[in-house]
Amino acid sequence: MKNIQILIFLVLLGSCTSNNNKVYQWRGEERTGIFPGTGLLEEWPEEGPVKLWAIEGLGNGHGSPTFTEDHFYITGEKDSMAILQSYSLDGVKQWQTVLGREYIKSYPGSRSAPTIAGKLLYTVTGMGDLYCVDIRDGKVIWSKDFVNDAAGIPTLHGFTEAPVIDVEKVLGSRR
Repeated sequence: MKNIQILIFLVLLGSCTSNNNKVYQWRGEERTGIFPGTGLLEEWPEEGPVKLWAIEGLGNGHGSPTFTEDHFYITGEKDSMAILQSYSLDGVKQWQTVLGREYIKSYPGSRSAPTIAGKLLYTVTGMGDLYCVDIRDGKVIWSKDFVNDAAGIPTLHGFTEAPVIDVEKVLGSRR
């Protein structure tokens, strides 16, 4: 087993199961990166698309935002702390939650794309802390530590995860 590069870390959700089967995750449905929408531009204007708004102060990060029908969620690092933020689609901050320490050694910043299932959001810090958060107010419901709770192995550049939801389990690698 020592030679296995990636092991699956399973966390039973218990009270964090969702009745809503809709999952929003990194690279979209089925993680294909293919946008299913219609009516897209066939050719971009020379000056590029119109900028609707911009947000400053998200913190350092290498992760992607995750969008639902009415919000988006993004992680960042500020002053060595992992920050999870929720915004409406017009760029107005809804809430912000400090999750704990974030990886700052090499390539400082967050590394996770949040995964949303129903009213629950799952995200991982570069330190290997997995969080279950209520999307309505940012309250942390529970957290697990890959290293201490699942014998995970710290990596050279921190943990880089986009949790996968499988019925009543959250999956992420320990290494």
